[in-house]
Amino acid sequence: MDSIERILVIDDELAPRESIRMVLKDKYRVSTASGAFEGIDMMLQDPYDLIVMDIKMPKMDGITALQEIKKKHPDTEVILLTAYASLETARDAIRFGAFDYLIKPFDKDDVLLVVEKGLKKRRANTGLKLERDILLDRASYLEDQVIKARSNIMTCYEGTVNALILTIDAKDHYTHNHSNRVAKLSSSIAGALGIPAKTIKEIENAAAIHDIGKIGIEENILRKNGKLTLDEYTEIKKHPAIGARIVQSVPFLEDAIPVILHHHERYDGMGYPGGLKGEQIPLSARIVVVADAIDAMMSARPYRDALTMGKVESELRENTDKQFDPEIVDIILKGNVSCCRGGVFPPTNNHQ
Repeated sequence: MDSIERILVIDDELAPRESIRMVLKDKYRVSTASGAFEGIDMMLQDPYDLIVMDIKMPKMDGITALQEIKKKHPDTEVILLTAYASLETARDAIRFGAFDYLIKPFDKDDVLLVVEKGLKKRRANTGLKLERDILLDRASYLEDQVIKARSNIMTCYEGTVNALILTIDAKDHYTHNHSNRVAKLSSSIAGALGIPAKTIKEIENAAAIHDIGKIGIEENILRKNGKLTLDEYTEIKKHPAIGARIVQSVPFLEDAIPVILHHHERYDGMGYPGGLKGEQIPLSARIVVVADAIDAMMSARPYRDALTMGKVESELRENTDKQFDPEIVDIILKGNVSCCRGGVFPPTNNHQ
């Protein structure tokens, strides 16, 4: 590729046009045009790096031509030629994008100096533009890589969550579909509370594996039909901490830890494992506490039948400010939450 810089000299007078060409021809590839229209047409066919152009020309003056050239070729530097009488006009032309001007009669060294400065500026701008394009390409590539990585992480996340749910179900048959229902109800509650969509998804995923710690509890305790002994209850209370330890080793599950660890806390501070009270309990965990209890009440157990919707609402009212966050209960009893088993909780007038 030819690396010699190309210059176009535009002047309706032959003598100055040729004089400038002779000054520049040994160092640059120089073309000439006898008027603005010819010069603009030559630029359209094959753009030049720099233009040296007279201001006073017939048909189209240099300032008008400058504006036309800059519209189509903003990176091309333009040097204007002027006589003493039009010096102010030349200075004004700088405002329209001219790089500099030469005064007639011009000195050979001045021509070489100003032209070289103009080309140096163009080289610098071209280099900056190239660097910017490289950076944009690199940013676009990195953005694509981030999107792919995020997609891979989400695929791993969903696969891991599903595998954990299946593991829980294999250990404790009661949890079959329980985790998914709690996840959907938690999502509905979070939406009714006005929580951002990204956080809702995190809560839903965390709720789906809130009982993962039951993997570490003996099956005879999990599947016991009757009332648990004190020792058995003490053992089963370990499952939140066990679950938190399990997911700590999986970096993209760390958002689920507050739910897993605190989904048995109570709003009155009488829960476990931390005995946290009120808003000390993470909001995500407070949501899952309610969703978990609702699905448990609506599920048939060996020692009792499933509770009716009315009984569930009664339990929610009775335990608000005790086991449950009152704001969450209020949202549910106002009929703003989809039930984990279809439909919505009907609004009630006596939920205060």
